[in-house]
Amino acid sequence: MARSGQPAQEGGRNPYLLASLHRGLEVLDCFATRNSWGLADLASHLGQSKPTIFRVLHTLEQFGYITKEAASGRYVPGLRLHALGSAAVRHEQLRWQALPPLQDLAESTGETVHVGILHDGVIVTVQIVEGTRAVRMHSSVGKRSPAHASALGKVLMAYLPDAEVDAVVAAHGLTRFTARTITTPEALRETLHRVRLDGYAQDEEEIEVGLRCLSAPITDHAGRPTAALAISAPASRMDPERVTALIPQVKATALRISRMLGSPSMVAA
Repeated sequence: MARSGQPAQEGGRNPYLLASLHRGLEVLDCFATRNSWGLADLASHLGQSKPTIFRVLHTLEQFGYITKEAASGRYVPGLRLHALGSAAVRHEQLRWQALPPLQDLAESTGETVHVGILHDGVIVTVQIVEGTRAVRMHSSVGKRSPAHASALGKVLMAYLPDAEVDAVVAAHGLTRFTARTITTPEALRETLHRVRLDGYAQDEEEIEVGLRCLSAPITDHAGRPTAALAISAPASRMDPERVTALIPQVKATALRISRMLGSPSMVAA
């Protein structure tokens, strides 16, 4: 029988499983049940040799995930592991606290609304409420979108240092999806500057012809834009007059979520 937390395998060994990474994750899992471990106790608990577990512990220590206490010689969670845990808690808090405001906005507009974060240079949807219209934008939690072509991405990149924006572009490029997609660094910089001034961003059929989005930043307890809210609809329902009417609603909903997360103010308000 597989150890608790071990991925189930059918028909023998999983050919895609990295054994060394698997051992490292097993070691990290142990710190969820006990705050500190000695080398011998941990090796015995996992049924592995002490040299094998020592190498795993040494690697994790080098990257800051665990720390060895000088006085006791025992291993405890490191700052990097705490940071990962805190990030996970923040994202879950964002996901569920954003839900009631998203529901209200979806109900009042009839359009699909969603929240996303910038992760590894792409936008990841973390919460969504679909609209009530027969023709509407469909999405799902976990969906990944190109940052340069999405309203969510433009909002979040607008508040990054130039060097970080350049790193995103270097890693992912500026792929053309439609005739309206931004494909040059110069055009992207100009757009991000305008987003900072306006406090909102638009996707004007830049990922998919016929789909438009409007987005505003969500700020954390320190007032930093760490997520974004967007409303998406067919282009036929997003003419300039309606976009103008939706901007204050989208900003107000983003501000409401920010306040719920403890933000002192909306940076772009």
